[in-house]
Amino acid sequence: MQAHNLAETVEHLFRRNDPQSLFLARQLMFSRVPLSKLVEIYLYDNEGGPQVLDGFPMMRPIYDKIPRRLLLKCSRKTLKSTLISNMISLNMVRYNFYKMLYIGPNESFTKYFSSNYLAARFESPKLKAILRGLSKNDVFEKTLKDTNSNVILKYASDDATRIRGPATDHNIHDEVQDMDFDILPIVKETMALSKYKREIFAGTPLTTDNTIQQLWKRGNQFEWVMKCLGCNHWNSLTMDNEPLKMIQRAGLSCSKCSRLLDSKLGQWADFNPGHHDTNLIGYHLAQPILPHYNSNPTDWMEIYVKCHGSDYSQLQVYNEVFGLAFDTGTKPITEEQLQALCCLGDMSTVHYRGKHRYQVITMGVDWGVNMETSRTTGCILGLRDDGVCEVFYAKIFKDYDYDLHIRTLAQRAKDYADFAATDSGPDPNRGINFARLYDPQKTQLVQYRQMSFVQQTIVPPNAVDWSQTRWALHRSDSFSFTLNLLKKGKILFPRWEDLGECMQDILNIFIEVKEGPLKAELFYRHAPDAPDDFFHALNYAVCQAYLWAGDPLLQAMSTSSQDAASAAS
Repeated sequence: MQAHNLAETVEHLFRRNDPQSLFLARQLMFSRVPLSKLVEIYLYDNEGGPQVLDGFPMMRPIYDKIPRRLLLKCSRKTLKSTLISNMISLNMVRYNFYKMLYIGPNESFTKYFSSNYLAARFESPKLKAILRGLSKNDVFEKTLKDTNSNVILKYASDDATRIRGPATDHNIHDEVQDMDFDILPIVKETMALSKYKREIFAGTPLTTDNTIQQLWKRGNQFEWVMKCLGCNHWNSLTMDNEPLKMIQRAGLSCSKCSRLLDSKLGQWADFNPGHHDTNLIGYHLAQPILPHYNSNPTDWMEIYVKCHGSDYSQLQVYNEVFGLAFDTGTKPITEEQLQALCCLGDMSTVHYRGKHRYQVITMGVDWGVNMETSRTTGCILGLRDDGVCEVFYAKIFKDYDYDLHIRTLAQRAKDYADFAATDSGPDPNRGINFARLYDPQKTQLVQYRQMSFVQQTIVPPNAVDWSQTRWALHRSDSFSFTLNLLKKGKILFPRWEDLGECMQDILNIFIEVKEGPLKAELFYRHAPDAPDDFFHALNYAVCQAYLWAGDPLLQAMSTSSQDAASAAS
């Protein structure tokens, strides 16, 4: 339909002024007009004024050609959250019975997005004037009366358990860098029955192994390129173009000749062209390339000082200002340190030689999802009378016969263990079946949570069965607890050749530092093609043994709780 014909049709329908005509007019307009225009016409920003994209011209093509799978790799303050809230609200208006799922990294972030971004869109005066309003409007769910389309808002970082349930058409992952890569396929299953299956991933890259950077590597990579009118060099805010050289006191500059650049004259260019199996289209947005910042002398001086003369670390500059991944190269433990711990000799005789000193024997089990990134693993250890753990059983399964895994591990638990802790995901039935074969009274179903304590037992209010109870561990704090024991020589293993692959799982872990409002936050991650499953099994067994022994560190408040208390004081 031609633009003038569309305008005439919409105007005619609006003039009829009956409910059905008004509905058809709105749906026709919102389905045919470019989204960037709708944003500027109908949506207000968080300050209560109309949104204007003149300072963000590179966003227009993103709005107007939204791919089925979109990745936004952003620095801070690039209107990422505004763009996501715009897309959610407009989709609720454009489509009938359209189901969306927003996933934030934690509860507080999700609530903030819902209250400060999404709610503001539906308070836009021009949008309110053509809608009947929301039939459901709470912080975790919003439904539009006019179209019966809705968005459910949830959160997940390391465990996708609370995401299960809703059937969706469109999933939006916000701050995806704070989510474990392994939960993404689980979240995707909510769209199994949808004919749309659309996804948005958005966040700020941290290290090169981080979740968002791994997604970026797997799809088309669009960078904003600007041609220098002096030396004809095409500039982009990428590592190979020396981005720090582009940040000059006078303004955004060519990295080769230092001539000033006009980012409004740039264009998107694909740095990873071709067809990719993921069908993921990625865009890199960063403060320096946005005219909103580089055309304002005050804003530009702030960027310049951050890059060349402030307390910002190089990590912060690349992550927060450039939106680029930056490696600090930090591993929590070295191969040499692990090899030194493999001093117990032949694994088949460790238990026989050490059992007279064991105060308690514990087992940890982590269930696999696929052979490439996640395998089923088991670990059994004995806690000696001197506080040292001896690992005498370590197993990584190489197939998909999960029933056999359950039977084998349950038998090993019967043979040796006083207690067992088993991962409650991705399928809690595996842990439940394991417990039934071993002993429900001696088994804990484990999940990681961001919570106030390092560990705690969580019983739902209406629980009627043992299988509903979870032993929750704070992921970062429990990892730190076990890794510190390793570095202190408090966990010993059989000879290296008996469990080299298990040791590699531990070596696959890297430390990621995220700058928080008060201090740097510590996270433990692994690359998607470098699994860490055995460490989880070891972690469950170690924490269980030291909890039995009454270690005070496992009774303490978590670092998340301490940070929250500091922020409130």
